[in-house]
Amino acid sequence: MDERDEDPHRARSLPPPVQDVLARRAGGTAAARDFARQVDLSTLAPRVAGPLLVVDGGQDVIPGVTNGEPLARLAPYGKYLLVPHGDHLLGNAQPDWLPATADWLAGEIR
Repeated sequence: MDERDEDPHRARSLPPPVQDVLARRAGGTAAARDFARQVDLSTLAPRVAGPLLVVDGGQDVIPGVTNGEPLARLAPYGKYLLVPHGDHLLGNAQPDWLPATADWLAGEIR
């Protein structure tokens, strides 16, 4: 197994419908794999000067975008919220994250 096989962002580990969309938008399978390998917010997070709330759905099946807790820790003013039963876009769990997010935002803009 090479390094790419151990990379959690690799395009081939994505669910098939996501692979298809990514390949179409990136211009092919190879371009999609190159793009997916480059997605890394860990270098950007420390430069976020304002408050950052990272909300994760525990049932998110798209690798590389799950477990945002380390990302939140990298940001100077980062906070993390896990919604254990939430999917990728958290649409199935709005009552469990939206009020908490609104409260967090209201507290940050005071």
